[in-house]
Amino acid sequence: MLFDLETQNVPAATRKQLNLQAAGLIFTILAVAALQLPWRLENWTALEWGGVGALVSFAAAFGATVLMIEYGANSIERILLILLQITIVVIAFDRFRNYPGLVYTVPALLIVVATQFATLFRDWVATLLIVISSLAFWGVSLITMPWPGALLPTLVLIAFQGYAVSIIASRVEVDRARGELARSNAELVSMQSFVAETVRDRERLRIARDLHDVTGHKLTALKINLQIMQQRVKENAELRDFVDRSAQIADDLLSDTRVIVRQISGAEGLALGESLTKLASLLPDGMITVELEDGLRVQSGEVARLLLRAGQEGTSNALRHGGANRIQLSLRRIADRFVMRIIDNGRGLRGKPAGFGRSQLAARVKELNGEYRLIDHAATGGTGCELEITLPDNAALNA
Repeated sequence: MLFDLETQNVPAATRKQLNLQAAGLIFTILAVAALQLPWRLENWTALEWGGVGALVSFAAAFGATVLMIEYGANSIERILLILLQITIVVIAFDRFRNYPGLVYTVPALLIVVATQFATLFRDWVATLLIVISSLAFWGVSLITMPWPGALLPTLVLIAFQGYAVSIIASRVEVDRARGELARSNAELVSMQSFVAETVRDRERLRIARDLHDVTGHKLTALKINLQIMQQRVKENAELRDFVDRSAQIADDLLSDTRVIVRQISGAEGLALGESLTKLASLLPDGMITVELEDGLRVQSGEVARLLLRAGQEGTSNALRHGGANRIQLSLRRIADRFVMRIIDNGRGLRGKPAGFGRSQLAARVKELNGEYRLIDHAATGGTGCELEITLPDNAALNA
């Protein structure tokens, strides 16, 4: 299948730099054409007008290809636009056959085509397409030029395009590895934050229990003893006044302790906000936006861990396999259930079966009495995927 020949996602920053370099090459060739052609437009023939029109059309087709890639066009549409660019280069070459400088300059536009092949397909596929397009260019040159046509320029062009593909492939691989490292680091930092939050939650619970079981009980005993003393010092007004004030202080202290215990107990549970925010903040270009309900806390440690894992797995799959550069992650509580949604603008599933990570995530959600739903919007003409995971607040393990 065509889709099996595609590369993984090319980082947005790399794509931008390659596009700027290609645009610079296009501008340079346009400038060379302006210097080669007659300055007076009335001296232009149909060949000159056709050649200039072809160059402008190439620039427009390249711009359209860039926009379609940015906005998630499918591979067939991209290939058609690239084939259109090759056709335009051949037309421009034919129209400028009377200008030796342009005959050897215009074919350099095929290097722009090669950079697009290199960012869309695997190395061997890109090389094969470059050879085919270059041979087609040479075949057309045989129509307007004596044997062997533009054979030497074609061979030189193949060498330049192959070199460009190898350089771009190496750069893309380095950038991809850097992105993978950033994603792994983000997952590690978010997990560290989750562990720290787990420790804090346990410490809060321990303090609340100590206040209730130890301090609260001792204050209660103190209050009882003070009440007994109040009965025994009725005849001594001065001493009774001190005992009454001590009893009041004990009452206030016991009430304050109970309030503190309730406040600490009310804050029980894990707050995932910091962990999910760190998962997003360590990735470049604001790829992930996180929307969390204010004050959201998850009482069950199993549910909290699974929600964090779902966030990591969902965003990682969207970036690594879906080629997304924009992801929206939201977590809300609706009634007694937590709902996490992850929406991306990538290429979708493209018919690929679930991998180990996705299968394990779905199985774990089911074990916790939750619901796992994955919608491939790209398969129905839309963009990207939408992952929705719903888990009950008081989930119980079936396993």
